Amino acid sequence: MKNSIYKILNSKHLILVLLFLAAFSERVAFDLGPNIELVTMAMILSSFYFGKKESFWLTFAIIAISDRIIGNSNIFLFTWSGFLIPAFLVSSILKVFTKRITNHESRITKKIFDISSLTLIGFSSNIFFYLWTNFGVWLLGNMYAENLTGLLMSYFYALPFLKNQLASTLIFVPLGFFLTEFLIFLNKRLSLGSRLNTDPSFRLKL
Repeated sequence: MKNSIYKILNSKHLILVLLFLAAFSERVAFDLGPNIELVTMAMILSSFYFGKKESFWLTFAIIAISDRIIGNSNIFLFTWSGFLIPAFLVSSILKVFTKRITNHESRITKKIFDISSLTLIGFSSNIFFYLWTNFGVWLLGNMYAENLTGLLMSYFYALPFLKNQLASTLIFVPLGFFLTEFLIFLNKRLSLGSRLNTDPSFRLKL
């Protein structure tokens, strides 16, 4: 029984499932407010810990399955791509950031740098989402005049939504990072305990 628990915690799938459930549940069951969302958190953290492929497909699964339940609008292609394009690019951007501190001696400094980098990249994703989806609202909707003034008005009136999304990223990306790091730490402690119980000589090797 214990070995099966360790195997579950050892798998990256546990973290991916938890990220999915957090973002999916917020969209479907626990709406926290306009544009307050956890999709960005799930996208950023899955990219940071696992890579481009996992981030893209996790983000796709969240928005595709949740939209089947809550529905979508005529700009859903802009909404989906507003998340999926950053999901595809975040991994490459993270590599540029992490190269600058890879050899730094302080683990605490690295963690602070990681949190700051992830949050800033999350902000960039939010701004792209804001610009891209509101362009879609202007292009496909009938709320604004079909000219530059209309486009600018669509951006102006959407600023409160951008503010909410930036706030959610500021809160949930660091929170998600700390929880994921704790889960990884817990996994290491449990794995160590398992080896100590099954291999008495392991203690002498430490």
